[in-house]
Amino acid sequence: MTTSKELGELITRDVELLSRVGWRSFVKHRRGRGDFSSLDNVNHPARRLLMNLKHRGAPVKFTTPPWTTEQIDKAIRRGPHKSCNEYIDFLDEEFIDMIRKGQWVILPASVAKTLVGLRVSPPGVVPQRDRRPRWICDYTWSGVNLETIRLAPKEAMQFGNCLDRVLREILLADPNYGPVFLNKTDLSDGFYRECLNPDDIPKLGVIYPSRQGQEEPFIALPLVLPMGWAESPPYFCAATETVADLANSRLQDPSHVPEEHHLDDVAHATPAENAVPTTHASTSAVSVPTERDPCLQHSSNKPLQYVDIFVDDFVSAAQRPFLRRVRRTLLRAIDDVFRPNDHLDSEHRRDPVSMKKLLKGDCSWSTVKLILGWIVDTVNMTIQLPPHRVERLWEILDSIPRRQKRTSVKKWHKVLGELRSMAIALPGSRNMFGRLQNALQLDASSRIALNKGVHQALDDFRWIAKDLTDRPTRIQEIVPLLPGAEGDHDASGAGAGGVWFPSDTLVPRGDWKANVPVVWRIEWPDWVRERLVSSDNPNGDITNSDLECAGGLIQLEALAQTFDIRERTVVSKGDNLNTTFWERKGSTTTDSVPAYLLRLFGLHQRFHRYVPRFDYIPGKSNLLADAFSRDFHLSWPELHSQLAHLFPQNTGYQVWTPPPQLISGILSALQRKQCARASVLVEPATPSPTGTSGKSSVMTWASTPFSKPSATKFPSFKSSSSLFVPETLQPTKIQSGLERLKITYGVLHRRTSPWVKQTRGPTQREASTSVSSA
Repeated sequence: MTTSKELGELITRDVELLSRVGWRSFVKHRRGRGDFSSLDNVNHPARRLLMNLKHRGAPVKFTTPPWTTEQIDKAIRRGPHKSCNEYIDFLDEEFIDMIRKGQWVILPASVAKTLVGLRVSPPGVVPQRDRRPRWICDYTWSGVNLETIRLAPKEAMQFGNCLDRVLREILLADPNYGPVFLNKTDLSDGFYRECLNPDDIPKLGVIYPSRQGQEEPFIALPLVLPMGWAESPPYFCAATETVADLANSRLQDPSHVPEEHHLDDVAHATPAENAVPTTHASTSAVSVPTERDPCLQHSSNKPLQYVDIFVDDFVSAAQRPFLRRVRRTLLRAIDDVFRPNDHLDSEHRRDPVSMKKLLKGDCSWSTVKLILGWIVDTVNMTIQLPPHRVERLWEILDSIPRRQKRTSVKKWHKVLGELRSMAIALPGSRNMFGRLQNALQLDASSRIALNKGVHQALDDFRWIAKDLTDRPTRIQEIVPLLPGAEGDHDASGAGAGGVWFPSDTLVPRGDWKANVPVVWRIEWPDWVRERLVSSDNPNGDITNSDLECAGGLIQLEALAQTFDIRERTVVSKGDNLNTTFWERKGSTTTDSVPAYLLRLFGLHQRFHRYVPRFDYIPGKSNLLADAFSRDFHLSWPELHSQLAHLFPQNTGYQVWTPPPQLISGILSALQRKQCARASVLVEPATPSPTGTSGKSSVMTWASTPFSKPSATKFPSFKSSSSLFVPETLQPTKIQSGLERLKITYGVLHRRTSPWVKQTRGPTQREASTSVSSA
């Protein structure tokens, strides 16, 4: 048997048509009208690019000359990835469908080799949970991706921050309008909605798996953007991001009344998926606060209407009474970019909106929704892993028993990748990766040594996994807002010290006083000084950066024990760049002191439920913390007397002393020893019943630090004592002081502006360049 009868008939049909009309006419005949709409209603800077993609298709240009016959024959002899062997029947069925839709064609190798510019890459098949397997092309193996000239707009790929933006919109929504409702609108056929330039199609050819006894190999040629090509995501996202921009701009126009849409009626009549209950019975963290962060009272004054996009999955968030307005607006925006079916279309073409997902209830509004692999509950304001991902987490952990000493590099990369994907919304877990990542550095062979430190880190993940069901993550724990406190810390060979300036929105705990700065300091034991690296002791094994990192942890404990910072954002600043990088990244790639300390940072954050932000302060401006970490010959009153001009007026100070169990844990980390989790899980005193004493600053979006580090490099700093201004540290000034931060945080913009200000299609010069036309 060479191939299925139906597929063979389609191949024969296409060979005959190609020989009769030629390649360009053949492609035009098979693709028909394409999937773009007229684009007449697209008032967007990307319209020119979309028009170019509609009429010309996406270009494929290379930095290398065309392949020789020898290169093509070698690629054909190599064949597809072995994963295809188990799915030949599936692939035949899949390609029959894709050929009928005008998305792919299959030609005998002898025919395909007559096409100008042919290159042949190996394909593979990726199994998927609860879904059909996915055909994907390995354009990296063949060098196609490496040699592709990048003409597609990279800025169109904004999907990496989609979940963060949606969570922030949920958090900022005004609860006076009721809970936020969510829905998902999936596009069918994804990348296959956009055509390739006809002349460039042969460059993305792939070898089709052969059956036993087949006389001649087949070459599959994509008429559309294929999965696996480096330029497919940005070209496709240019269209879907434009849809999201259109929808949001129309939603912001109070006069916009979307026309009725037949799919809106279908979705309205389809019940949403069953809600998943959320529980709050954890004993591994402090209790959930009952009061809303005061800075949120100014965040919104009208019901939420918002649309975001993750590649081809639209996520909508809205409050009553605008649920149907949001859905209709999005559906109309999709129709304005990707045309809906009409009477001229083939029976094989599917509507742009996935009817299968719609009829499952994805497009129906609900306060509990599976969004991008996470269960989001907008009533309880939580985000948690769905049951199958929790099971998968345990499968990963159980697959590496504590007695196992080695594993393969391939498996370890997979373990790290899956754990990191789950760590996005598990506060504190990103700090557990230091020693897991370090395992890759220890051995360059194909096997990874699983030492004691690796298994200790996996035990921390087991501790988190046991608590996932009873402790869903609160959205407030992962979305940074205006800071509730700002503080500085420092460390020296003598000791460490710091100061916190709380805003007037923070509630003190126990007998601590509101609006009064908190100061602390600690002297290092003699053995720490003896092991400190210096010019006189170059062989020491503790660095000043290690001590700065230790001081940063004590700094956070000082605030957690004196003020109620549950689900509040706090900004801690130090004058050591190494420490600031470690704190912001949450991990290191070496089995050094910071790896042990950062683990404690993660445990501490998870237990106390705050959102930490870390920043740099030049040394000459860090005068208070510098004095506290060095001048141990002076008493607190003497220190305050000398430094009173650096404190906000009429605030005084209050002294906090680090508890012995915390210091014991930190000293163990300085010796690269794993300490018990209990050393940093100290239950704080109950918040005082006085409540907040002031008004919150207005919530401003652009200056709000975002949870992921920015790609912006650190600027060159010039230390200056003028950067420390006591007036800006008054309790009423803390929340409005984000512009003072010296490290640029990633800015999580609202989707109020187009994804690109100006865009263009490839110029004639680019299309005709001799090198790039290969």
